[in-house]
Amino acid sequence: MKKKTIIIVLVTILLIPNLPVINKYVAHQLDEGHFRYANLDGSYTTTQHFSFKSPAFSMFGFNQFIIETSPAKENQKLYRLYKINPLCFWRWNNYLKKSIHYEYKDWETIEMNRQKKGIATSSTWQKF
Repeated sequence: MKKKTIIIVLVTILLIPNLPVINKYVAHQLDEGHFRYANLDGSYTTTQHFSFKSPAFSMFGFNQFIIETSPAKENQKLYRLYKINPLCFWRWNNYLKKSIHYEYKDWETIEMNRQKKGIATSSTWQKF
């Protein structure tokens, strides 16, 4: 009986933070600014926001960037700039819905490409 109770408690702890409305609130409190994305040369960067007034993350902005700027083929792919950490169980919903669609790329690699291309670098995160 005690083992069954422990299992139920653990499953509840894992599932509740990943429910849609609750997950958005938890992500807003714990992960605001964590989920960042960029193309290979860093000419397009964005952050996924979780506030209730923010729209859902989509590729619309990046697709518009491609249409407007016509970057080279290698810069027409969006990369995630964060590593997946399975111990952060409250992020599993986002990992399964968004993260699996983007390859990981280290920001230092993108920043070097930015400098080579002469894109202005600053200490602030740029959103285009």
